[in-house]
Amino acid sequence: MHEYDVVVIGGAFSGSAFGILLKRALPSARVLVVESRTEFDRKVGESTSDVAGCFLTKVLREHAHLHRHHLPKQGLRLWFTTPENQDLTRCAEMGSHFQVRLATFQIDRAVLDEHLLETACTSGCELWRPARVKSADLPGAGANVLEIEHQGRLETVKAKWVIDASGKAAFLARKMGTLQNLDRHPTNSMWVRFANVRDLDSWEVVKDRPAWADAVRCPRQTATNHLSGRGWWCWIIPLKNGDVSAGLTWDPRLFTPPQGGSIPERLKQHLCAHPVGREMFENATPVDGDARAYSHLPYYSTKVMGDGWAIIGDAAGFMDPLYSQGLDYCSHTAYAVHTIVKTSLMGQCVKADIADYQERFLVSYMRWFEALYEGKYHYIGDADLMWAAFLLDLSTYFMGPVRLVYDHTDFEFNRLPYHGPAGAFFASFMKFYNGRLRVIGDKRWAAGTYGKNNLDRLLTLKQGFAPNTKMVSVLFQGIRVWLRAEWGALFLPSPSAAAAPATARPVPAAE
Repeated sequence: MHEYDVVVIGGAFSGSAFGILLKRALPSARVLVVESRTEFDRKVGESTSDVAGCFLTKVLREHAHLHRHHLPKQGLRLWFTTPENQDLTRCAEMGSHFQVRLATFQIDRAVLDEHLLETACTSGCELWRPARVKSADLPGAGANVLEIEHQGRLETVKAKWVIDASGKAAFLARKMGTLQNLDRHPTNSMWVRFANVRDLDSWEVVKDRPAWADAVRCPRQTATNHLSGRGWWCWIIPLKNGDVSAGLTWDPRLFTPPQGGSIPERLKQHLCAHPVGREMFENATPVDGDARAYSHLPYYSTKVMGDGWAIIGDAAGFMDPLYSQGLDYCSHTAYAVHTIVKTSLMGQCVKADIADYQERFLVSYMRWFEALYEGKYHYIGDADLMWAAFLLDLSTYFMGPVRLVYDHTDFEFNRLPYHGPAGAFFASFMKFYNGRLRVIGDKRWAAGTYGKNNLDRLLTLKQGFAPNTKMVSVLFQGIRVWLRAEWGALFLPSPSAAAAPATARPVPAAE
């Protein structure tokens, strides 16, 4: 019988971050990390947003590693087109005008996960690898028993706390029967890493397009570039070694991707149907064995913490990759749970903390989903409506979650987003305008005016995004764009039940 204070199932981002934080806060804690893979693969999650950037740099203090082994990210950049357009320079472009202000990164998850696991071990965690948890009996703190297959033997381990950081495998949630699909948002995704992708800032691209090249003052290539159409969007993320991660996420109620062939063939066909994608991927080649697909992306566990156990990171839930906020939730959950476990190991009662965290997680998850993602794929391909959402979504993000974690790091990482009266108010406001933009998108689709301004527009923000109250001006700019769209929608007929879904008319591969 082996005995530990904490056993962490999974040694990638969330599990290693938890181990690092707990050992720094309580060096005497006996922590075992159980990792099933001999080496990490390159998973989705290559792009960090600003909350995760704060966690990596200000909490974990990984500035040096990030700058040496990963790429600084130049924000989010979206591209829109129409079916007949073949000209890259005519695509509506949306994003920042100047370089970003806060540290965010395009990360190779295999490299980052390996580094964080090594750091956890250096901090004093013990590692069993490869090892797999075969069974778990969780009667309560101090009495939990795991059976772990390690080095050809079945070991019995007793632990005060068991932390599930197993990612999408969701070991404990599946064992307890608490894993739920979010059926209101049944998105699918497929992605590939490509080599020989053309750089948007290269001489080959800009030599005949000087006006287009000089339209912004920041690199385009190192942004997270998104191609957008009704019911779908593609990400394009450069990695440090020269590969480019590209993926397609879609709502099958609104869009069907190219059929037939391998995942790389289908994805490349779709990318090259868009002028920006064609410029970048026409001569690209897929990296062997580096293609994946997931159906029904969003899920969550209805229980994430109990007496002597907790679920963190992707094992607790996932929503949507659009705004690259998956690692935001990993950061929040790892930090909040490490604080409760630390308090418990110091001999204090945490019963109320467990109940509070359980409630906060479910409230935060649903508020975040309804505020940002529910119905968004109905209007994601219309530049007018996404410009309103871009300004509103990002200004509220920077005034709220980003500002708070930078100003009150310990308190805010212990709290999940959209907590308290202020969080509830902003979540309701965001849910309202997001719902209205969806209605306008459906009206435009039914009337044949969807994407009417998707060409010959440069929609960039020159003042940039910063975590302060100056974002109020961006918020009001977004409200003005939204209200103009509302005014135009007054003169459109309401879509009938038959006309609203995309299945009522063919959807081109790139809209």
